[in-house]
Amino acid sequence: MVDPELLKNLIPLHNLTAGNLERLAKRLQVEELPTERVIFNEGDTDNDAVYLLEGGVELSSHETTMKRVVQGGTEEASYALASTRPRPLTAKTTTKTKILRIDNSKLDRAVVLDEMTSTVSTIWGAAGNEFGGDTVWLAQMLGNKIFSMLPSEKIAPLMLKMQPVSVKSGHIVFKQGDPGDYYYVVKKGRFNVSHKEKDGKVKILKELGPGSVFGEQSLISGDTRNASIVAMGAGTLMRLSKADFEELLKKPLLRYVDNREARKMVEGGAGLLDVRASHEYKTGALKGSQNFPIDQLRDKANELELRRRYVLCCKTGVQSEVAAFLLRQRGFEVFVLKGGLQAIPRKG
Repeated sequence: MVDPELLKNLIPLHNLTAGNLERLAKRLQVEELPTERVIFNEGDTDNDAVYLLEGGVELSSHETTMKRVVQGGTEEASYALASTRPRPLTAKTTTKTKILRIDNSKLDRAVVLDEMTSTVSTIWGAAGNEFGGDTVWLAQMLGNKIFSMLPSEKIAPLMLKMQPVSVKSGHIVFKQGDPGDYYYVVKKGRFNVSHKEKDGKVKILKELGPGSVFGEQSLISGDTRNASIVAMGAGTLMRLSKADFEELLKKPLLRYVDNREARKMVEGGAGLLDVRASHEYKTGALKGSQNFPIDQLRDKANELELRRRYVLCCKTGVQSEVAAFLLRQRGFEVFVLKGGLQAIPRKG
């Protein structure tokens, strides 16, 4: 993690709110380079913004004999080095140097999200919402992987639709068997997740803290809640209605492929995951598929390759949608087989 104070001297990062600056800083690392190391060459088309933090960098071009040296800590070093594409100059260190590389797409997104955060915070404040002005909370929410995958234009409408709910210790957010009505994000406090077994015993599954999300499974599947959520102390939740969840989160995040597209993806190296229960999988499955039952997916997800694409299948496609949402939250690139296995034409 980079010290957020370093970013305050860099343009356009200097305009970011403290919360968004800290969120970006957690994703960055300072690079230490020796003397005479080429950082980039004239003509390169990489997508990094490179900032000089300490030391010196010589900028040169094949088209002229003139060279100039930029020193860390100067006004010139507050801007990204030779930022246009293709690179108009070659950059080479003149001393031991420290630099910061930021993917331009991430940089642009950070600036856009910061503007959205400030705008939504102002609107909330004007409407009397208790979180008006709380840009740190909004930055934390947007740091969650599921929200970071959303197209930028979907974020402001999503945030404006979220409703704050304050709870006391012992408050039951929902009970096992209740219908699904809201999607939740924990803003403050801790919450227990429990499940009542068939023998009547209650099992504590896990604990949720700030930044955790829950409630998506029943909203996507249409089933009742499969666990109970209880506040362990005073806390605050942000919730999104079922209709808004469908429009602002599910639709933008889930991607579908038909049988032909799925086959081509698998032939190209994508994994094929069958998320049905193991007894259903054993009755008949697609060749080359792996069984990852949806009720075990949270625990088994670490067995999957994060850089590999996956096609998800089940009988109708509904369980695959739930699984896709869960895996998207973990940063996986996944696709749902549209219509499920029942939509695949059967020979003969």
